Amino acid sequence: MNRKQRRELERHANKSDVKNLSEKISIFGNLPQQCCACTNAFDKQNKDMINSWRVVVRQEVVRLFCPDCIQKTQEIINERTETLNPSIQDPD
Repeated sequence: MNRKQRRELERHANKSDVKNLSEKISIFGNLPQQCCACTNAFDKQNKDMINSWRVVVRQEVVRLFCPDCIQKTQEIINERTETLNPSIQDPD
């Protein structure tokens, strides 16, 4: 691959990256105003909320979850994992 071909490849890659980024940013315009699980209000101006809440995007559906719901979900997952895969204890 010569220099000209590499430049063209980089130019096309950059355009597709910009397009993908702009699509993802436009999806965030659909961000809910409350937690999708418990309906706690979300304040876009509060930096603590912005840093602690989680956003999940799947096939252009945007969901927002508060830290409490995230923690409860993680606990349930851990409990289910423990019941499905009990640890084998050695009788030492």
